[in-house]
Amino acid sequence: MIKRIALIALVGFVMISCGQVKEQQNEVAEYQKISELVSEPLEYEGKEVNFEGVITHICQHSGDKMRVNQVDDSDFSILVMLEEFQPQINAEFEGKHVKITGLVKTVVNNMEELEHEHEGEEGHECSSTEEAVSLMAERGITPEIGAYVELKGFEVVEQEEAEVEEVEVEVEEEAVEVAETTEAGAGC
Repeated sequence: MIKRIALIALVGFVMISCGQVKEQQNEVAEYQKISELVSEPLEYEGKEVNFEGVITHICQHSGDKMRVNQVDDSDFSILVMLEEFQPQINAEFEGKHVKITGLVKTVVNNMEELEHEHEGEEGHECSSTEEAVSLMAERGITPEIGAYVELKGFEVVEQEEAEVEEVEVEVEEEAVEVAETTEAGAGC
C-alpha cells in the first residue's frame, strides 16, 4: 500500500514537473526591432530585451563594443557593450547575424548644453537620464537621447539556418501556386 502511494506521488510529481517544463518552453522571448529601441529609448531603459541583427563593426581599439544593424533595415543600428563577453567576440564576427539579449541603457548626448546652463554653480551630475531630460525640459533644451545595450547573452545565427527559413517560404509559395493552377477533378 505504501509503495502504491509513493508510486502515485512520484507519477504526480513527474507530471507536474513536465507541465512546468512545457510552460517554460512555450514562453518564447519577444524580439524587438533595433528601430524600436533607438526610437523610444526611454521606454526600454533598464529593461532586458532581445533583438536580432548583423554585426557591422567591432571596435579594434578597445575591443569592448560593437555596432549591430537591424537585419531588414540597415539604417538602424545600436551600440552593444560587450562586458564579460569581450574575450569571446573578435573581428571575425563582423558580418555575422546574431541574436542578442541585453540590458538597454540610455544617455543624453547633449549634456554639455545642460552643464553650460550650470556655469558658475557647483557642478551638477544627474543621477538618471530621466532627471537630465526633466532639467533640460525646464530650461527649454531638447534632449538628444541615445540608447546602447549591455550584452547579457548572444547566439550566432548560422547561414544555413537563415537559408532554410527562406527555402521553406519558397516551398510554401510554390505549393500555393500549384494548388491554384490545379482544376477540380483533374490529375490523379
